[in-house]
Amino acid sequence: MYPQLETEAEALENATARALLPGAISKPASEAGKAPTTSKWKRRLHRHIPVFQWLPLYTTEWGIDDFIAGITLGLTIIPESMACALLAGLPARYGLCSAFIGPLIYMVFGSIDKVIIGPTSLVALVSVQFTVGRPIEFAFLLTFLSGIVQIIMGILRLGFIFEFISMPVIKAFSSATAILVIESQLKVLLGIKYLVAGLLNSVGMLSSRIEQSNMADLTVGICAIVFLLLLELLDRVANNEKRNKVLRICCRYLSTSRNTLIVVIAAIVSYIWIQKNGQVPYHLSKNALSTLPNFTMPSLEIVTPEKSYNFWQILKELNVGIIVIPIVGILTNISIGKLTPKGLVDTNQELLTVGLCNMFGSCVQAMPSSGAFTRYAISKACGLRTPMANLYLGIIVLLALSYLSPYFNFIPEATLAAILICSIFTLLDFRLPLRLWRDSKRDFATWLLCFCVSVLFGVEVGLFVSIVVTALHLLFLWARPEVRVKIEQLEEMQYIRVTPGNGIYFPAINYLRERVLKACTQADFKITVVIDGQRISGMDYTAAQGISKLSSDLCRQADASSSTLLILFRFPEHLQRLIDHTDNLVFCESENKVKEFLTQESLRNGYINLKEHIRASIDLGYKIDID
Repeated sequence: MYPQLETEAEALENATARALLPGAISKPASEAGKAPTTSKWKRRLHRHIPVFQWLPLYTTEWGIDDFIAGITLGLTIIPESMACALLAGLPARYGLCSAFIGPLIYMVFGSIDKVIIGPTSLVALVSVQFTVGRPIEFAFLLTFLSGIVQIIMGILRLGFIFEFISMPVIKAFSSATAILVIESQLKVLLGIKYLVAGLLNSVGMLSSRIEQSNMADLTVGICAIVFLLLLELLDRVANNEKRNKVLRICCRYLSTSRNTLIVVIAAIVSYIWIQKNGQVPYHLSKNALSTLPNFTMPSLEIVTPEKSYNFWQILKELNVGIIVIPIVGILTNISIGKLTPKGLVDTNQELLTVGLCNMFGSCVQAMPSSGAFTRYAISKACGLRTPMANLYLGIIVLLALSYLSPYFNFIPEATLAAILICSIFTLLDFRLPLRLWRDSKRDFATWLLCFCVSVLFGVEVGLFVSIVVTALHLLFLWARPEVRVKIEQLEEMQYIRVTPGNGIYFPAINYLRERVLKACTQADFKITVVIDGQRISGMDYTAAQGISKLSSDLCRQADASSSTLLILFRFPEHLQRLIDHTDNLVFCESENKVKEFLTQESLRNGYINLKEHIRASIDLGYKIDID
């Protein structure tokens, strides 16, 4: 993996180390003053254009590894892209249009070395929900608008939004997508032609047309699946160190090239069959053109013989697709980035980069694209070192579009469906929900909700519902933070100690007041209340005023002499300024000061030891530990 960008702390530490090296030459003051600025601009350049970070360090060894990985990935992405295009309801060649410009752009701006941009079954499945039954230009405009939205999100630095999508949600989302993709390819394996959105509609349509099944398509599909599974088993031989090295290398590349091999074999069989009999008994993929696409900006108006659409009508037709596709597209990149050794992802940079890939991709009639777990696994197995492999991959796809495009017509659709099914099967993960069921019922409930809603109502609905549920849970934690209330003693002087966790903001202040007042009521308002603010990380004005009102709540009569003292212990100074002072509210910074106030209250009220039934009632009502 190529060197990662230094953080500011790492850069400072390295600069200090260099300064302490023997023979280090001190620079003039004027040059020393310019160094931080130059370093800062250099770090920014490396962050936003990572190619300048790893290219100066490029070696021949890296070049050989990247060349091999690029060739292997290029041969893999060609059949995958065609299969994804068919899944999105597009001719196969439009998948290849998405597989060359994205990698070339990502090579320059991409921040994750093993991400390979191209069509994915996940994005294709979501895209078809918004373009089904509409002119093909809708797919290209969806790509363009998705890229624009991603770029805007990156510029506005909205990457933090994706932190609200938890790992159980992503895993449920991926598993549901795998189920939907496999179901959507069953009709292709059976040779049945229809295109509808939604699982329930698709299952209903498949059931009603099951008698139209073509056994030739089914036979081709099953043979392709068996072939792919057998070659996948070669991975075990490749990873067995006891085997011969040459045998392991051959098995590794046979396994990683299995998609290309089955496409070539199936196309050759179809070509020979057509030459002898004139036609084949199974369905072949249809290709529109045999030349490279022209680089043109997509038109914001669509004119067809049946109907014309202006820009606003197009937005209405695409609906929330221009929001859902950018989110879905970037999720895979983030997930892959978290699998890298550092596990850190610059989400805003990824938004900008994938947005550029989609925006420029729409100019060559590309469908929405992103990274894919299958390509990540292959890049890792092939020893990819840097994003330079994207260059070789893009060249291979361009050559395929230029010279091999006419031969795509000989590829059986069932073969592409088999590739898609075998590729997406790895996304099915039911071990995580079993673990969540044992260890975290709340996360299991989130996973189950996302999975069920995604399968039944669509992945875009499932993602939205899961984000809403996660946000509501976070809001609940915000409104009901951890607040410990217990009786403590300081030299036999009892007091109610309240320890809030994290920040106290306006949704939580009433909850805090209720907890304190209920404890004081149980103790007949005869014990001093001490709120320990050491763990409070923040507080807003409303919460500060709520604490001031709490001191008023502790006054049972008009005069302060009969009120319960409220001690705010170890509150930061900036929070103290927000809180209005009252007669029975005091601040203190040390335990000696707390002891002094408790002593004064004992002298004023007389020493009172709680009876056992009072202590028990407080313990029962609040489930608190009494020291």
